[in-house]
Amino acid sequence: MEELDVNNYLVQENLFDLFKRQLKKDFSSCSLDTEFTNELPIDMEPLKATIQGELQPLLKNGSQLSALLYRIDISEIEIKKYAAKNKDLSFEEVLSELIIKRILQKVILKKRFSQ
Repeated sequence: MEELDVNNYLVQENLFDLFKRQLKKDFSSCSLDTEFTNELPIDMEPLKATIQGELQPLLKNGSQLSALLYRIDISEIEIKKYAAKNKDLSFEEVLSELIIKRILQKVILKKRFSQ
């Protein structure tokens, strides 16, 4: 999913609400703070920056980060591939983009199959 596609999906208000709910659920299930999900920006760059901020403390705690990535369903292989393809991005940026894209993908699939 390209950044433009992500933005197009995020601006659909119903999808963004579902996105926020899923993000909160995934963070909560890993016993992480979810307060930030209440005021998420709808645009990709500020959204990415917000999630990066939440990931910062997790970089020091590998087990919590691993649990979150497992919960969201992002593999180490996916991270390596995405990082190799996007060499200009920091590790935190890679993770935040993958988290956004994967959660959005989950939301879209759930919505499609629930109709």
